[in-house]
Amino acid sequence: MTTSKFLRSNDLDFIFRTLAEGYSSSVVGLSNTGKSMLLRTVCRIDVQRHLLGKRASEFVFIYVDCNLMLTLAPQGFYEVTLRAAQDVLESIQAPDSVVGQLGDLYRKVIEPPSEFAVPLAFNDAIDVLSRDLDRHIVFLLDEFDEPFAQLESRVFLNLRALSDKFGKRLSYVVATSMPLNTMRRVDSDVSEFVELFVGRQCTLGMLIDADARALAAEYAAEEGASLDPHELNFVVEQAGGHAGLIQAMTRVVLDVEAGVPANARDQALQIARARLEDDQVARAECSKLWSQLSEDERIALVDLVLDPDATIEPAHLAALIDEGVLSGTPPRLFGVHFAGFVRRQRRVRPTARAGVWVDVDAGGVTVDGRSVPTLTDLEYRLLLLLWGRLDKLCDKYQIVESVWGQDYIDEVDDARIEKLVSRLRAKLEQDPANPRYLLTVRGRGYRLAGV
Repeated sequence: MTTSKFLRSNDLDFIFRTLAEGYSSSVVGLSNTGKSMLLRTVCRIDVQRHLLGKRASEFVFIYVDCNLMLTLAPQGFYEVTLRAAQDVLESIQAPDSVVGQLGDLYRKVIEPPSEFAVPLAFNDAIDVLSRDLDRHIVFLLDEFDEPFAQLESRVFLNLRALSDKFGKRLSYVVATSMPLNTMRRVDSDVSEFVELFVGRQCTLGMLIDADARALAAEYAAEEGASLDPHELNFVVEQAGGHAGLIQAMTRVVLDVEAGVPANARDQALQIARARLEDDQVARAECSKLWSQLSEDERIALVDLVLDPDATIEPAHLAALIDEGVLSGTPPRLFGVHFAGFVRRQRRVRPTARAGVWVDVDAGGVTVDGRSVPTLTDLEYRLLLLLWGRLDKLCDKYQIVESVWGQDYIDEVDDARIEKLVSRLRAKLEQDPANPRYLLTVRGRGYRLAGV
């Protein structure tokens, strides 16, 4: 079995080999290393046929973007999952009877006669899919960090029970930034769900050189342009194999070189290199990566860029290599741009500042000088919006556009915003019931108070 024609061929081989054996698997990787891209690739018909051969027709792949959950609650999870299933039934032209039954059960989830009807309707829907389609159902749960960290354990107990019921005819592929067993206190119910993935974790490093070049060329083609060999070398040298940085670097190069004569392209690359230092997208990508590393890993990286011969603790070295941040012998950072970002970080303890403070470069957050617990991606986006408008009101529309994106203006309700604000407030405030900084302006929105 080979997937050399596709990006991340080894990772695809692992996922499909696991599915062919009837098991679930997890995909773990740092921010924007390509988890979503990988799961979407799994959903491609040509990939399925290439990897599964004649068995491809035995499977139904349902991609679920958990960022589309309208509420971070069991009902929201079941709703977004069945909504994705409905979309797939339409694409494969499933029998009308199956589509009709699933539609009826979906309506019971969104308009339940009682709270207990929601999981029952979801379970009945999975039964319909498995029984009436007579296929191996695979749920690809993308952006799974926040649901797994925040949802009640009974959701995962239910998912485990469904897996036990249908055996090798139901599988999950989950994508998170950290291993599941490190993301929350593993009580008995959650641990049973986590057991499904033991020994079947796919850890994403950075893209290999050939894949990085192919992805940069693909991003350029999407913009109706192309990169010559020198430009490709520049993008890959700067970004390494980080998918998010490859996209940022490609955009900067195309912007700088638009209309530049062929004989001046070397000078244009020098301009692009200088512009990258202040590029907000590239900086945000580096900040997210930095924020997901442990303090010990950060110190090790700073030591390494300041002294290439520095000795790194074996455990930290192994973790950084596993995450793809370091590679080669002797170990070096994956890309020139991120190495420069690390070089600008210092091991000096930051001066205690009163109020809420966000270190945009390093991704750190402090309140009155104390570090706050790690924020989820949505919590961090909300905080950046509020902090960027310190002492100014942020209404619902500004929050939805900045946190979820403009496409969700009509989908995210007030309750979901309130729950997100409540979770962020719990991490910022000493007394969340009597907040000092993250304030509600009743009927109008929210604001972050300065000192």
